[in-house]
Amino acid sequence: MSPSQRTGRRRLATAAMTALLSFSLTACGGSSDPAATATQKQDKTAPRQDVPPVTTPAPPKMAAQPPSPSSILYLIYQKDGDGALSYEVDDGAIATWWFGHSFDLGGKHWYTGFAYNTPEIYGPKDESAVPAPGDKVNITAATLFKDGAGSEKEWTIDGAFPTIGEFGAYQRAGEIDKTRRIESKDTGDGRMVLAVPVTFFENGLVTSSYEVFVFDSANMDLDVNYGRKRWAYAGNVVTGEDNDADCGQEAGDRACYATKGTLSFGEAGSGGLPAIRIAMSGTGANAEAANGVTEYRYDTDKKQYLASP
Repeated sequence: MSPSQRTGRRRLATAAMTALLSFSLTACGGSSDPAATATQKQDKTAPRQDVPPVTTPAPPKMAAQPPSPSSILYLIYQKDGDGALSYEVDDGAIATWWFGHSFDLGGKHWYTGFAYNTPEIYGPKDESAVPAPGDKVNITAATLFKDGAGSEKEWTIDGAFPTIGEFGAYQRAGEIDKTRRIESKDTGDGRMVLAVPVTFFENGLVTSSYEVFVFDSANMDLDVNYGRKRWAYAGNVVTGEDNDADCGQEAGDRACYATKGTLSFGEAGSGGLPAIRIAMSGTGANAEAANGVTEYRYDTDKKQYLASP
């Protein structure tokens, strides 16, 4: 074989090996071109266009909550109870949280926290003294507002009210009755009547009633509304009795009975405030006498709801 023939065969073998190597890289997904290799790597890390990207939803926004009961007590009494809901304030009086209520009136969303305190003590405290039925407590409140129930804005303090009336007995308030609804009535003139269901236990008898308040959303600027109050206590409306704890054989065969009433609001009367109607029903000894309707009307002189004769 001549030298020229041997040179031609070496060139053919080299070309064949180059073609075979190129085919192998292509079949394995590789590339001898650095730019092509970089492009392939980029394509593998890029998100698929046919699958929507996964996003983490933002947490739901929560409306600003009203202040805690302990904060309300501080607003009213200006004395820190270190988180307690009943503690001594000025001159030996005991302040106690009662309940909080949210409502809408006059284009604002309101929140009021109610509390009460026992009488102040001047001089040495008589440790042996026992509270009497006529020993009432002083009602207090702190009110805040904002522009809507779902608003994320913080509450604005409207005012703290050191006294809006007296109620209760034995130096304590009635217990909030969570089995009944709080009832309210918008009077249409910027005021609201609020009826809070309570129970009171005394000598084996449970009395059910509503503590009634009047709220005024008007501007409290004394130059414009002299003498008007944000809150005023308007009396107690009895709605039933139950002597189950003090009747039967163990109580000398005393007859058992239970009465209950349903509250509704009637037409506006004296002072522009609606009448309160209590439809009664009963079981046991006085069931027949209990049935009927009692109407309470607001007395502008005594500033209380009183039963109509």
